[in-house]
Amino acid sequence: MSNAVPRSLFIRACDPLTDAEAIIDICQQTVAADLQNEAGLSMAPYIWALPYVYFEAASCFVLDSGSGTAVGYIVGTPNTQVFVDRYQAEYIPKLPAYGYPEPSMDKPALGKEDLARTLLQTMYTPQALLHDGYPQLLKEYPAHLHIDILPVYQRQGYGRRLMTMFCETLRECGAIGVHLIIAGDNVRAERFYDRMGFGRFPVTLDGGPTGETGRDAEKSLWLVRKRELKALLCIVEIEIHNGQSFSVKLVLNLALPGRFPPI
Repeated sequence: MSNAVPRSLFIRACDPLTDAEAIIDICQQTVAADLQNEAGLSMAPYIWALPYVYFEAASCFVLDSGSGTAVGYIVGTPNTQVFVDRYQAEYIPKLPAYGYPEPSMDKPALGKEDLARTLLQTMYTPQALLHDGYPQLLKEYPAHLHIDILPVYQRQGYGRRLMTMFCETLRECGAIGVHLIIAGDNVRAERFYDRMGFGRFPVTLDGGPTGETGRDAEKSLWLVRKRELKALLCIVEIEIHNGQSFSVKLVLNLALPGRFPPI
């Protein structure tokens, strides 16, 4: 039986009403290995996919199989602060109805040793996305994203196309930069984002023992990509006292309305 991928795949805007189920499935099939269990598979889509579909549909795109079914997606927000505010006001009140009651916050969960409570606490603390300890992150890279594609459709250029579409939307929204965080041992993902123009957040995050930038104490990598400055050529005419004049060319770098570097 042939595993050939159809040539009719295309990228389109995400439809929250018709694409949510497929996005849940994609998230579950591509989730990290340490989340391949009941708690991880259940909660991951409600943390890292669906909130964006519900609140940031204008900046969410799917890879369509050609028959209307999403087989990949990129979701994100051009403004993390605005997203967090909406999440807290509109999403958290709905979580109990989805089967995820508010957990006790008296003490933090123990990570992988108590994965279900860890994920539930993550679901109820979107303010962690603000990274208050490093305010320069959102100041310079206010947007963030998540991208997942079913394995059979990976390594065929669709990730690049999704990223291009997303970054063009960020430009239209006025976002000056974008960030994301990946597992520190995901070498393949880091190479992909390097090709997409991302680099490590140029700050030492682990308290300084290693001196390595962009890697936090949990070994995760913080990757960033800034919108390029647009060069503006100004020709200024200067009049001399004797009536003669000449032109001076000034090249100014402006943050807006530049583009994200081509991918």
